[in-house]
Amino acid sequence: MCRIIYLSPADDVPTGGIKIIYRHAALLSALGAEAFVLHPFDTSFRCSWFKHTARFLDSLSLNPLTDFVVIPELWAGVFGPQCINQKVRYAVFVQNGYLTHPVLPQHSAILMDAVYRGADLVLAISEDTSLMTTLNYPGIDKTRLVRARYSVDERFLSTDSAAAIPNHGQTITFMPRKMGGHAVRVVFALRQHLPPGWQILPISNVDEAACATMLFRSSIFLAFSEFEGLPLPPLEAALAGNLVIGYTGQGAREYWDAPNFLEIQQGDLRSFVAASAQAAQEIDGVRLTYADLAPGIASLAERFSPSAEAASLRVILGYIEGCFASAPAAASVPELV
Repeated sequence: MCRIIYLSPADDVPTGGIKIIYRHAALLSALGAEAFVLHPFDTSFRCSWFKHTARFLDSLSLNPLTDFVVIPELWAGVFGPQCINQKVRYAVFVQNGYLTHPVLPQHSAILMDAVYRGADLVLAISEDTSLMTTLNYPGIDKTRLVRARYSVDERFLSTDSAAAIPNHGQTITFMPRKMGGHAVRVVFALRQHLPPGWQILPISNVDEAACATMLFRSSIFLAFSEFEGLPLPPLEAALAGNLVIGYTGQGAREYWDAPNFLEIQQGDLRSFVAASAQAAQEIDGVRLTYADLAPGIASLAERFSPSAEAASLRVILGYIEGCFASAPAAASVPELV
C-alpha cells in the first residue's frame, strides 16, 4: 500500500488552506489509505486552532516505491525538483492559482514548468484555480489535472431559523488579516452610516469554535478576498446565516450567488459601504430574513458537504493508486542554482 504524504507549512495562525490539508489527509485515512501530514521545516509541529484527526510523519525520508507526496503550490519549486530527482511520485495541490507562478525569486519559469509537467497529478481546489494553472502552464497534461473539493465543518451550518437573521443581532463581522488596508477604510466609513445599535466586530486569531460562534451572532460578513482559489471564510459565514458582502477574490465566484452573497468590485470602497449600510437597514426592517437565505444555505451545504468531499477524494485516491502501476514521472530539471 502506498503512503500519501501531504506537506504543510507549520503555522498555527488560522488559515483555511492548512485546515483543508489536514482534513484531506484525515479523510483519506478514513477511506483506508495510508495518509499523513508532514511539516518538513518543523516535524514536531501540530495545528491547535481546529480539531482534527490527521496522522503525522516526523521523518523526511521517502521511499520512491511506496510514497506519494502532495506539495502545496507555494512550495512546488522547492520540493518538486527533489521529488523528480529522487523519482518520488508527487502531486501539486493548487489551492490558489494566483500562486502558481515563480513566487520565490530563485525559482525560474523553466524550473516551475518542469515541476508542473512532471507532476503525476495537479490537484485544483476550484474551476478558477484550474484555469489559472493552465494559463501559467499550458503544457500540463490535462488528464492529470484533477478537481479536489473541500467541505465546511458542520459547526458553521445554520439549520434553525431561530438562530439566523434577523435574530442574529445587529452585528457585522470581518477578518482584518484579509486586505487590511481595504478593511480599515471600509470599517471606519461604515460605522458612520449604520443604523442605531449596530456594531462591527473583527474575527482575529480565534480558534475554529470561537469563529463559528461569532459568525452565528452576526448578520453580515464583510469579505476582503484578494486573488484566492476558493476562499473558505465567506463560505463559512454564508452557511452560518450571514449575508456576505464584498470581494470574491475571483475564485469565490463559483459559489457567490444571490441573495446570500453580494459582490463588490475590488477597490470600490464607496459601494462597499453603501451596500453594507443598506443591508443593515433591510435587516432592521425585516425586509431581509432567514427565509430569503435558507434556500441558498441548503444548496451550499449540499455542494460543500463531507460526502461530496469524500467522493472527490475517492477519485483522487484511485488516480494515486494508478500512478504506482507505471514508472515514476521523469522530467528534465534545470540546475537549481
